[in-house]
Amino acid sequence: MSVASKVKEFIESCPFLEEFEQAYFPVVNLNVLEENATMYSIEETPADPIVKNYTNGDSVRQYVFSLCSRELYGPAENEKTTAFYEKFADWLEECTRTGNLPALSGQLKSKSVRATTNGYLYDSEGTKCQYRIQCQFVYFKKRR
Repeated sequence: MSVASKVKEFIESCPFLEEFEQAYFPVVNLNVLEENATMYSIEETPADPIVKNYTNGDSVRQYVFSLCSRELYGPAENEKTTAFYEKFADWLEECTRTGNLPALSGQLKSKSVRATTNGYLYDSEGTKCQYRIQCQFVYFKKRR
């Protein structure tokens, strides 16, 4: 399974996604943000995957992504969405602190996950909008 799939699986475990989900369970897609509110997607962000190389071939790597959501657009809705993204950033910090990270296997080991931006309004159209928060997942890759 890919690192992206493991990050998606991890984000789906966020305990409060359904607080602002209209369905009975949260749906998190990978690189697909549907038009209906409320939907979530993990979108990959271009970034150098290698943070640090070691002489033995091991490396520290990163997967940079944005958690995006399609939301209803309006003053009250925007306030709730902003509060959600603040809570989400705090949750990522707590996961790193406690070691509750994406479950990697084989030559890969999770190190940390964090938000690198605040949640922000990315696009709005009529009664819907898109919010996103950029994040960084850091992991260790052992040379075979």
